[in-house]
Amino acid sequence: MKAASPLIYVSPADPPIMILHGGSDLLVPHNQGEQFYMALNKACKDAVFISLPKAPHGNWNGFLTDPVLAEGATIRSTSSAGCTIVNPTPFVPTWKTVIEFLDKYLK
Repeated sequence: MKAASPLIYVSPADPPIMILHGGSDLLVPHNQGEQFYMALNKACKDAVFISLPKAPHGNWNGFLTDPVLAEGATIRSTSSAGCTIVNPTPFVPTWKTVIEFLDKYLK
């Protein structure tokens, strides 16, 4: 099981990562997404964790377009520049959120 965990593979070579995780995910427990984010945070990697308490597993478009699934959502982030941390704050994710993340790191 340990070899299957992404936590042990966090390294300086990792690209920036955005995690969107539903709190109502019945396939992948929400705390696994949180643990992955915290491992990236501890390593001072560029990472964003968006938690959607009402969202189920794998509903990407719904995560970004359905106001019911976005209810109660929060965002937190870590920046490799100075290992800056932004604590969880209320947030409504949209496709613009994803596009801005990709623009920031892929331009």
